[in-house]
Amino acid sequence: MSSGVELRLTCCLAAAVAALCLPAAPATAAPFTTVRMFAYDPGNDETRRVAGPLTFEFRQQMVFTTLLKIRATEAQATAVVTPADERALGPGGLTALIGANAPERDLFAIQDEAEGPAMISAFCPGSKHAWVAIGRIRANRDLKVHIIGDGPAPGQAHVCHSLQFYFHGEWKTEVPFEVNPAEVKKPHFPY
Repeated sequence: MSSGVELRLTCCLAAAVAALCLPAAPATAAPFTTVRMFAYDPGNDETRRVAGPLTFEFRQQMVFTTLLKIRATEAQATAVVTPADERALGPGGLTALIGANAPERDLFAIQDEAEGPAMISAFCPGSKHAWVAIGRIRANRDLKVHIIGDGPAPGQAHVCHSLQFYFHGEWKTEVPFEVNPAEVKKPHFPY
């Protein structure tokens, strides 16, 4: 065998052995995801009265974002949210409640843990379950949020408030997983 062929064969074998020695990536790992936190100021009197300034914690992926938590920016209140099926809202879903042309089509249920029940009560008095319908969260863009609550009977959801927020800034995080609020750097704060 010529020395060139032996060298290529040796390199191929070394590459194959190296590939076998590398740990495999977990099948559940989501590529290109980052947890981000955007703070928003109330855009009108109703939003100031109902919600005040809020921070939205979300997981950003290549094509879409998933809301994880809603935090009261000036208080220690946090509600965990999860993606929801609009069929839970009753006949017609979001279209029946906010209209066919509303861009806020991502629906999330406020969970019944931590301060979730208190936030539901503040956003939608009298409701036991509440949802938020939002559009895509983007830096330097204002945000409209529809707060939807349930009625006394299943399938009787109603819009409690349509809130307007001005983008305030991003809380810088340096870890791509759950964020400890005590360790968050605040480049745009205080107000």
